[in-house]
Amino acid sequence: MYDDLVDVIDGTEHVLFGFDGPLCRTRGGAAAWPTPYADPLVRTLAAVGTGLAVVGGATPAPTVRAYLAGRGLAGCFGTHVYGDVAGALAALGARPAASLMVGATPAELAAAREAGVPFLGHGPDERAVDLLRGAGAERVVESLEPVLAAVRAAARRSAGTYSEQRA
Repeated sequence: MYDDLVDVIDGTEHVLFGFDGPLCRTRGGAAAWPTPYADPLVRTLAAVGTGLAVVGGATPAPTVRAYLAGRGLAGCFGTHVYGDVAGALAALGARPAASLMVGATPAELAAAREAGVPFLGHGPDERAVDLLRGAGAERVVESLEPVLAAVRAAARRSAGTYSEQRA
C-alpha cells in the first residue's frame, strides 16, 4: 500500500480534502477535534507546492475557514473552500486526473468519481473502512500517517530526480 501511495502522490498537482474526517471530526456542525496527522500532511503538501482545497460539503464555508484559521492552516488553503468537487476543480483550474480527493464518505467517493478525480478514502476505524470499501473505494487508509510518509518520500524522489538531471 505504501509504494502505491507514493506513486499516487507523486503525480498529484492538487489535493481536495473532505472536511469531516480527513481534516477533523465534527460534532453538532462544528469542528470538535483534528484528525491525527492532518495538520502536518497539509503543511507538507503546501510546502512541496501541491495546490490544496477543502470540499466542505454540508459544512458551511465560514465554519471551515474558522477551523483552518484556528489550526494555523488558512495560509495553506487560501480562499479555496468549496461546497463540491466540481466547483473546487473549476476554481483551481485543476485537471481531474492530476488531482486527488481525500474523503471519508461514500458520497465523497461518488463525487470524486463523477468528476474523474482519483479518491483516497480515510476511515479511522474498521467500520468506516468497510463502508468505503463496500462503496467501491480502492485505496483506504485508517490513518493519515502513511499518506504523510508517502508525500515526504515522493518529495525526496522528485528532489533526487531533479539533482540527477542537473548532474
